[in-house]
Amino acid sequence: MRIMVYCKNIEKMAKSLAIAVEHGKAFNASVDLVTAFEDRTDLPGEVIEKATEQLKNIAMEISTNEGIQCTSQVLVTTLSIGEELIRYAEKNDIHEIIIGLKKRSKMGKLFFGSNTQYIILEAPCRVVSIKE
Repeated sequence: MRIMVYCKNIEKMAKSLAIAVEHGKAFNASVDLVTAFEDRTDLPGEVIEKATEQLKNIAMEISTNEGIQCTSQVLVTTLSIGEELIRYAEKNDIHEIIIGLKKRSKMGKLFFGSNTQYIILEAPCRVVSIKE
């Protein structure tokens, strides 16, 4: 079994990681920590490098401390982030997606879209949403 944790905000994902570790141990599953960026010319390379390093360190810590196989992946895409994450889940045979939620008004969702909503509706597997 494979569990994917969408790491939108790496600094605020403690609850999502705790659930991933709990499910990883319970279901003898591996964990994929995944974050994604839209491919834009104004996106500094340092942002991607920092995210890559942070996720790699978290994955190593989980593997070492919890005994769960854990990998990290940073995606840069021309698709929407939600579409890219669904594509990743399908391609990598993900059985569960864990995603943190942030409360947003209906008007905010209308203007800015919602990758989380897209993932919940289109995922090929179960989705566990965590209020971060």
